[in-house]
Amino acid sequence: MNDDEGPARNLDGEAMLYDWFKHLTSLSLLTLGGVLSLSQVSEAEDIKKHVLTGVLIVVAIAGVLSFSGAEQIVRARAAGASVPRQVLILQKVAPALLSMAVGAFLYIFVEAIN
Repeated sequence: MNDDEGPARNLDGEAMLYDWFKHLTSLSLLTLGGVLSLSQVSEAEDIKKHVLTGVLIVVAIAGVLSFSGAEQIVRARAAGASVPRQVLILQKVAPALLSMAVGAFLYIFVEAIN
């Protein structure tokens, strides 16, 4: 067993977590574009604007949390410190919020095209 495996393994995990947060941030931005484009459709007068606004807010929060998680990893690595414990919480909360928002968006979208 090599003594370098522990720190290297930790760096790999942090790199994967950083990529995970980048991926979630990108998905949030794409979803925001979809929600905003749906809000511009003139034929969909039956879409409740407050529901669409709620979805927009939840997607934005998921994106901000994802970006914050990536930023905290970078800050910790730059300082030579360990990744804060709250990053693990963000790892669970951000995709949960994004999943709920995407589900709500898909429901609204399907209702709008019917």
